[in-house]
Amino acid sequence: MSSNNFPNRGPTIIAVTSWTLGLTTAVVASRLFCRMRIVRSVTWDDYFIVVAWCIALGLTLSISLAAGNGLGRHDKDILDQDWVTLRNCEYVFSVLYNPGLMAAKTSVLVFYLRLSKNTQRVMRIASWAVLAIVNLAGVVLTLINLFQCRPIAAAFDTHTQPTYCIPLLTQFLCSAPVNVITDLAILALPLPVLTSMRLPRRQKVILILTFALGIFVTVVDVVRIYYLEQAITVTSSAFETETGPTIGHSPDFAWNASMSLMWSSLEVNVGIVCACIPTLKPLIRRILPAMLVDPNGTRAYDKGSSTDGNGSSNNARPPAGGIFADGNITPPAPVHNGGRQESQVSSIDFMTTPDMGFAAHSPDPLNRSPTILTSATGTFSMTENSVYFGFVNMRRPKSMIRTSVRDSFKFCTIVIILFLLWGFSYGILNQLNNAVSAVSGMSTAENIGLSSIYFGGGYLLGPLLVGEWILRHDEHSRSRKKSNGPDHIGGYRATFIVGLCVYGVGTIMFWPSAVLTSFAGFMVCNFVVGFGLSIIETGANPFIVFCGPMDYAEMRLCLAQGLQAVSTVLSGLLAERVFFTKLETSTSTTTNSTSLLDVQWTYLAITLLCAALALFFYYMPLPEVTDTEMEASTRYLPIDPTKRSFGGLQLRTCTLVLAILAQWATVAGQESMSIFFQQLITPKTTTSMTTGQPLESILSPIGLTLSIPDYLLISHTCFALSRFLAAYLAYLSPTHPKIPQPRTILSITTGLSIICGIMVVAVRPANPNLLVIPVVLFYFFEGPLWPLIFALGLRGQGKRTKRAAAYITMGASGPAFWPFVIYAVTQRGGNVQTAFAVVPALFVLAGFFSLFLDLKGDARALVDARVGAENQSRIQDRANRDMDLDTILEARRRASLAAMSTDEEKTGFFKRLSIALTKGSNVLPARKDSDPPTSEHREASSGSPG
Repeated sequence: MSSNNFPNRGPTIIAVTSWTLGLTTAVVASRLFCRMRIVRSVTWDDYFIVVAWCIALGLTLSISLAAGNGLGRHDKDILDQDWVTLRNCEYVFSVLYNPGLMAAKTSVLVFYLRLSKNTQRVMRIASWAVLAIVNLAGVVLTLINLFQCRPIAAAFDTHTQPTYCIPLLTQFLCSAPVNVITDLAILALPLPVLTSMRLPRRQKVILILTFALGIFVTVVDVVRIYYLEQAITVTSSAFETETGPTIGHSPDFAWNASMSLMWSSLEVNVGIVCACIPTLKPLIRRILPAMLVDPNGTRAYDKGSSTDGNGSSNNARPPAGGIFADGNITPPAPVHNGGRQESQVSSIDFMTTPDMGFAAHSPDPLNRSPTILTSATGTFSMTENSVYFGFVNMRRPKSMIRTSVRDSFKFCTIVIILFLLWGFSYGILNQLNNAVSAVSGMSTAENIGLSSIYFGGGYLLGPLLVGEWILRHDEHSRSRKKSNGPDHIGGYRATFIVGLCVYGVGTIMFWPSAVLTSFAGFMVCNFVVGFGLSIIETGANPFIVFCGPMDYAEMRLCLAQGLQAVSTVLSGLLAERVFFTKLETSTSTTTNSTSLLDVQWTYLAITLLCAALALFFYYMPLPEVTDTEMEASTRYLPIDPTKRSFGGLQLRTCTLVLAILAQWATVAGQESMSIFFQQLITPKTTTSMTTGQPLESILSPIGLTLSIPDYLLISHTCFALSRFLAAYLAYLSPTHPKIPQPRTILSITTGLSIICGIMVVAVRPANPNLLVIPVVLFYFFEGPLWPLIFALGLRGQGKRTKRAAAYITMGASGPAFWPFVIYAVTQRGGNVQTAFAVVPALFVLAGFFSLFLDLKGDARALVDARVGAENQSRIQDRANRDMDLDTILEARRRASLAAMSTDEEKTGFFKRLSIALTKGSNVLPARKDSDPPTSEHREASSGSPG
């Protein structure tokens, strides 16, 4: 049979895989030449790359042999004698794929571990964590592919019928999130170290681009996922008829899976190439030295060519003792150690070939200290560069409670990006849970479980276990006063980064859940997403509250939450009009496992956006605030927050407890309304779903003018508008006495929410469109409750503000229990409207907080306190003056100590005496610990964090 008589992808597969294998072989050979002949040091990462190349060779040979025996053809075009070879090659390929990726990524991570010996501990711990994930996932997936069928021979023997087989393409697609996450982690791990290095502009750009080439692995992986999805979509009809679609057991597998298998081979080869390129620097220096060395022969640092990780430039002047600019203290020049070879290796040589000496910088036999000129030549060790690695050891803006209106607008605008992100996620998840329930035929209890695990699991554990710990980790470090320790991770920015990483993992986990249409998978996905978003909220909400003048704290948070609600409306509209337009119930002939594939790309985009935002927040300097500063800010309040109130508790403790209770009850009522929205509007027509009933008829019952999703969008729009209205009133209240205070707005909206909830329970009109009115009004009045409760609950908390923020965020865990109560009432024969009486009762419980603020005089004074422009200016001037004094004193002390350490052996008695006298007359007495006495340390000494 001539190959021209039928479509055949085999020649393309052979050509592409052979070419990439040739490129991989050349790159690996060049790496080994560099390591063995130039560097003369072969390490474990080189061994692993050789193993990866051997596996890539097996992959290429197996897929090429398969392409020559029918891969890339339709079943009817494959010769009978080719089936045995084809099946064997496909089985070998499936087994070798994951070990090839595992070996290539292990080589890169072992290389990072060698680099981290001379950097910060954070990179080393992260490398170990990613290494464990890569190898654990690789081993598990390899075993799954090895034993994909029972009996095993059924996977490759055409004469053995399987009793059960794991769908191979489905397994490949489900494992894609692990590859994407580890690819992004490997790409991001070295960036903080690379961007903080002091190098000539050309070398630094080349170095960063070299390591950034790993992005191509992610691109190839995304293309591979696309072809996997296409293959599954085409063969979806076989998923319901076959005992287990796998290699050779699904119709036209050789044709449908050919491109996805080719891109899988490309992924392994591209990964090996990207892993080898950073090690080729010695060879490039010999072939193209002008790429790495300036044409004039110097290695001077270009102005602005290096940053310390927060956007501040390291200028062309070399770092010398006592040199500082713009309030930024530059580390002193490192003392030369002529007896150590590594002290003469530049950072670029160390990062690319860690064990290689730099010939141009031989040890100085005279053991001379570096001068300003020699310091500018680039002989810096990683010890010095490591000073700039980390989350908190960076130049940052002044404390957030001292920011001006202009700075507050800038920083709050940046953080509002996070509000938009979790608003978009909430809107998608709300529609997705309904779609998943319809597609997979979930029960009402399972549908409630998806929301309960999101709030009751993620929001209960995230703020307490991770959010509060990360947010206050720098406070723990200050209280311990460790000397000579690594940079400590903590604060608002670190909380944002950790939350984004967890949230990104949760969104990419949706991929396998959608492919398998697994209820357990969706439960885990919702939990991880809620866990990550709760961490973000633990930091984002108090950041908006305190970043700026305190008079407008409620206004800022209501405005940010309003934008979050707008994002929810837009994402819900997108889900309704784009993603879930053709969904049908589980008995439809349309395959369930492919019904949700379209939204997968949205979640992949969200994952990539989370990775980009995490890097953005790493380099974006944001203001922080210490517990001591928060405690000091309470001195301007007209009432002492620690004053004893009910039950002998402090006044601020009473407000915090009631705020947590109000938040818990409010969110429980809000989510109960969302879950039972359809049943409330159409109580007479939503008894049970008919088997095989189209989703369109379920969402558009007879008698309603609009569909259920349309009414839900209208309700969410009113929800957002009410937050903007509350923000406007909170903006006017400090300067207009007739405008109600935020606590009064809270009382009014809580009371009206209770009235609307009672109307939903009591009013039962014949026309279901009339019942929509109290439901929409309920959404409108409950909109401002969350931001107002959060902002008012944080007022006067002082040194325990961060912990209070975590507790109030944890209050969103109310939906873990109460929706099941409503469901239980309906299962016992009660009407859904009668069961909804639980919601007004919950809002009555929430109303105790607003009543306490209105009726208790001390509480009114606490939350109505207005600092005013004069006191706000006084806070800023005093704090800034103290901060500047501490900075100047510390700079002088460090400059004097640096001069002592570098010149003590060479200076005479009179010069040393002069330095000592200068030190004694300009700085405070030295502390016992070696930590620099910054303003944060000074404040921590006056009161331990709560």
